[in-house]
Amino acid sequence: GAPANGSLSGNSYINGLLAGTCVSVIAEFQVGLGNPNVADPTSERRLLLYTQPQSNHNGGQLEFGPELGPGGERYLYIGVGDGGSQQDNNLGHTGGDNTSIRPTSGLGNAQDKTRLFGKILRIDPLGTDGPGGQYGIPVSNPFVGVGGGVREEIYSYGMRNPWKFSFDKRPGGTNRLFCGDVGGGRTEEVNLIVSGGNYGWRYKEGVELPTFSSGALTNPMTLPPAEVAAMIGPIARYAHPGASVEVPALPQLGYSVTGGYVYRGLAIPALQGKFVFGDYGQIGLTDGRLMGLEETAPLSGVFTLTQALPILGKPLTAAGALLGERILCLGEDEVGEIYVGLKTNTGVLQLGTDGLPAGGIYKIVPVVPGTLMVNPAKDNSIFSETPNNSNGQGVSLFAGVAGVITSSSDPRHALMAFDVSAIPMGATISSATAEIHVATSPTANNPMTLHLVTQPWGEGNSTAGETGGQGVPAASGDATWTHRQYNTNTWTTPGGDFVATASASTVVSGFGTYTWTSAQLAADVLGWVTSPATNNGWLLKGVEGGAPNAKRIYSREFSTASSRPKLTVAYVAPPTLTHREVWLQTYFPVGKFVDGAADLDGDGIANAFEYAFTFSPLTANAPDAAAQISAAYSGNDVVFTINFRRDPRATELTYILETTGDFVTWTPLVTSVGGAEPTGSGYVTENDVVGEAPVRLVTAQETVPVPEKRFARIRVVP
Repeated sequence: GAPANGSLSGNSYINGLLAGTCVSVIAEFQVGLGNPNVADPTSERRLLLYTQPQSNHNGGQLEFGPELGPGGERYLYIGVGDGGSQQDNNLGHTGGDNTSIRPTSGLGNAQDKTRLFGKILRIDPLGTDGPGGQYGIPVSNPFVGVGGGVREEIYSYGMRNPWKFSFDKRPGGTNRLFCGDVGGGRTEEVNLIVSGGNYGWRYKEGVELPTFSSGALTNPMTLPPAEVAAMIGPIARYAHPGASVEVPALPQLGYSVTGGYVYRGLAIPALQGKFVFGDYGQIGLTDGRLMGLEETAPLSGVFTLTQALPILGKPLTAAGALLGERILCLGEDEVGEIYVGLKTNTGVLQLGTDGLPAGGIYKIVPVVPGTLMVNPAKDNSIFSETPNNSNGQGVSLFAGVAGVITSSSDPRHALMAFDVSAIPMGATISSATAEIHVATSPTANNPMTLHLVTQPWGEGNSTAGETGGQGVPAASGDATWTHRQYNTNTWTTPGGDFVATASASTVVSGFGTYTWTSAQLAADVLGWVTSPATNNGWLLKGVEGGAPNAKRIYSREFSTASSRPKLTVAYVAPPTLTHREVWLQTYFPVGKFVDGAADLDGDGIANAFEYAFTFSPLTANAPDAAAQISAAYSGNDVVFTINFRRDPRATELTYILETTGDFVTWTPLVTSVGGAEPTGSGYVTENDVVGEAPVRLVTAQETVPVPEKRFARIRVVP
C-alpha cells in the first residue's frame, strides 16, 4: 500500500503517446507581482522531466537543503519513487518486463544508478552544467565523475517510494535528512539519508530479503558483497497489520509510512528534537496513525518509537489509529510548528461529492491538562420493600441486599450525579475515578458496580437515619424504586433505568475507601460533557439475590467533606480557538478549505473582507454595508466623512483607510493595528455598531479644496 501518484511539483501530465504512463515535471515559477504568496503561471521554467513507467510510486517531495552553493543558492533535493507497479520489476524497470512470469534476478530501477528512479536527487537550480543546461550538478554530489552512464544528480539510492522527507535545519537542529520510505510487503521504514547511501530496495525491504509475488520465491538477485554490506538500515521500522516480523515481533502499526519533521518550534518545549511522522492507512480503508521518534542520546542514531500520538478531538480506533482519517502529509510553518494533513476519502485519488479533497489541515499545538474534583451534585438511595421508600439528602446512601424488612433479598440502589460542566467542550478525557467511602459492610468481598443511568431522577429530603437501611416514605421529588421523581415520571424498570453492562467494578471487602475507574467511566464523563442533557449520573449496585450484604456509604450530606463521594477527572482541554477560527467554524464545516479571495455570496466582498467586517460569507450584504462616504461643503472646502467597520477581536489584522486624488499616490488617514484603537490624521471617533458590540464603526474625515475629488479605499493586511 502506498500513496500512488504524488506528482513531484504538483504537475503531473498524462502522456498521450504512452497509455498508462505520465511525465513528472520539476519546474520553477516566479512570484507574481504584488503578492509573494502567488506564483505567476506564465513564468514556468522546466528544469527536469522524466517519464514514469507506471502511475504509482512518484515520491512526491521537493526540499531545499541547508547547504549553500558557490553562488549562495540552496541545492534542491527531489524524491523519486522506483517507477511504480510492484517489486520494482515491470516494463520500464531495469531487468524487468510485463510478462506473467517476471524475472526475479533483475537489478531494478532503485539499484540502477544510470536511472533516476528510486533515488533522492540533488541539483543546483541556478546552475547550467546538467543535461540540457537547465540546472547544475553540485560538485559535492557523490557520483560526480564516476562515468559509465551513472546519473550525477543522484544523492542517495535504493528507495522504493520516498513519501516525504525533511531536513532538521532549524535553529538547534542537526541538518540531518529524515525520510519515510514506503514498504511493499511486510514493513514500513524511516531512514536517515546520507550522501551516496544505498538503502537496499529491491534487494532488501528494510533489513529483510523481500518475498516476491509468488509467495515462495525469495529474492535471488545478486549484488557484489561490498555493496550489500554497505546498505544502510532504517532507524525505525514497523510491520503491516497481520505481518509477524522478527522476534520480538515488530509492532503492527500501518501500511504506508508518511514522512514528517523534527520539531523545532517554540510552542511545545517537550516535543523539541522529536521526529513526528505518520502512517497513511490501508488502501481501500482509512485509519491513519500519527507517531514519533525520539533519539536515545544526541546524534546516537538510535531512536525509540512512540506508536500513537492522538490528535485532540479526533476519535481513535482501539489500536490507537485515527478513525476514518488518512495521514496524507505533514508540514511546518516559518517558525517550525508542525501541521498534519488528513484525508477522509478512502482512495488515493477519490474526491468528495463536491469534486474537492475531503479532510483538513490540523496544527499540532500545546495542550493544557486539567483536573476536575467534585462531590455529587445530588444523590439518593432507593429501596425495594415499598414503592414509596427513598433516602434523599441523608448522611448515608445504601447499596446491596438488606434483610431487615421482609426478606433476605431486599435490594438497595445508590444514585449519584456529578456536575462536570467545568470541563470545556471538546476536551479529551484521560481518566475518570469515582471514590466512595464505605461506613458499614456486613459482608466482605462483594463486587459492586457502577452503571450509567439513562433517565433523570429527583433528590428529596427524606432520611433513613444514620445506622439503618430501612426506607422511609419518599418526599416530593424523591427517586423511589418505581418512580424517577415520586408521583411524577416512572422508571421503565423498577429500581432505575440504567445500562446493564457495568461502567466500572470494584470488590468491597470491608470498611474503608474504594475507587472505581475504567475507560468506560471516562467515556461516560465525555458523553456528559458533549451532551449535558444526558448527565443522569451513575447507579451503584451490589450482588443481588443472595444473603444480606448492604453497604452503607457516606453521602454528599456527610459532615466530613473528605468522606463524601468524589469524582476525579483528568482531561486535556482543547486549544483556544482564535477569532478567525471561530468565524470559520460558524459558517463552514471543520476541515473545509476557504479561499479568502472567493466571493461565495456574490456581494462583491471577498471572504477575507467578510471576516474583517464580521459579515456572513454566505449571505449577500448591501454595497455600502462595510463603509460609507459622504461630502459636505464648508466655505471653499469639501469635508469628506468616511465610516467603516472594524473588529477589534481580529488582532492579526491591520485596517488602513487611504485616500487619493489621482490613483497613484495614496495617503493613509486612519490605521488600526492588532485590534488597537485607530490612529491617524483623519481619525475622528469610533463607536459600537448597534447590536453588534464589540464590532466598531470608525469615523474619519478629510478636508480638501473645491473642486478636488477624493477616492477612498480600505486595506486589510494580515
